[in-house]
Amino acid sequence: MKKEITTKDLMALNELMTFENWLAVKLKNYSLMAVEKSTANLFKTMAQVHYGNHEKLLSYLESNAQEGGK
Repeated sequence: MKKEITTKDLMALNELMTFENWLAVKLKNYSLMAVEKSTANLFKTMAQVHYGNHEKLLSYLESNAQEGGK
């Protein structure tokens, strides 16, 4: 069942998606710069979680878009 998404909802989703994507990119870069392997793996895992959050938000948005909203 699709839910109506308001402009306020879209603004909040945009802000949250931007943050999740930014954080995923930053953490991925930190994983590449880390000296210790355990630290690099931790950053990589954290980046994957935040990228997953971004994808879930995008999926929610797409599944609740009105006809022609894609």
